[in-house]
Amino acid sequence: MKRMAIFFGIIILLYSVYYDLNKGTLRLLYKEATVATAQPQVNQAAPPVSQESPSEDDPSSISYVEMEVKPGDTVLSLVEDLLDGSMPVSIERVITDFEELNDVPPAKIQIGKTYKIPNYQ
Repeated sequence: MKRMAIFFGIIILLYSVYYDLNKGTLRLLYKEATVATAQPQVNQAAPPVSQESPSEDDPSSISYVEMEVKPGDTVLSLVEDLLDGSMPVSIERVITDFEELNDVPPAKIQIGKTYKIPNYQ
C-alpha cells in the first residue's frame, strides 16, 4: 500500500512539472512582464478611422501604433493589449489592416522588429 501511494505521488509530481513547463504559470508571468514593459508609440500623423466606413485601399487612413515584437507575441495579442479587452472588429479585418500597414503577413513577424499595429480605439 505504501509503495502504491509513493508511485502515485511520483506520477502526480511528474505531471505537474510537465504541465508547468508546457502550459503553466511560467508563461503567464513572462507575458505580464512584457505587457508592463511594452511602451507603444502612437502615430500622431494618421487620423483615427471611423469604425463603420474604413477605407480598405488607403493604408495611410488606418490609425496605428508602432510596437516592437517580443517573444510569444502575435498580431492579435498586440491588438488586444492595446485595447485592454475584446476587439471591436473582426479578426480578418485586423489581419488585412496589418498586412496593408506592413506589407508582411502576420505569420511572418519577427521578434525584435518594430511593426505598425492597427489601433481601433
